[in-house]
Amino acid sequence: MTYEPQVDDYVIWKRPNGDWEEGWVYCKTDPVDNEKRVKQGWNSVSQYITIETHVYPKKHCEYSSGKKMRHKNMHCLLICNKDNWNELEYVKNRNNVEESDDSRLVDMYKSQDRPLDIDSYGLIPKRF
Repeated sequence: MTYEPQVDDYVIWKRPNGDWEEGWVYCKTDPVDNEKRVKQGWNSVSQYITIETHVYPKKHCEYSSGKKMRHKNMHCLLICNKDNWNELEYVKNRNNVEESDDSRLVDMYKSQDRPLDIDSYGLIPKRF
């Protein structure tokens, strides 16, 4: 059985060319009925996830209306199509961590609250 990624999973994407990226699954699209799309004249599309590899704060600015910005962070996301999900290695889910030293993994990062702490990468097991 292959791994089915879920939002809030921490994954390592090991590609065949030797490159690898790691991060949180930020978004997972719904399955698409390509048969119906092709009949309507549209191109077929693949289900995909986005993997958040970096987060950093936005520069301070205001909207032209004078309101403060609603989103405070910039997110760097990679797209991983369903055909490549077999190259993903599941590490853990931030919501299912038991109370222990690993519980710091849940607290280390909140998507819109603050950027990813550099020191928190020490909590991710070494794979290479």
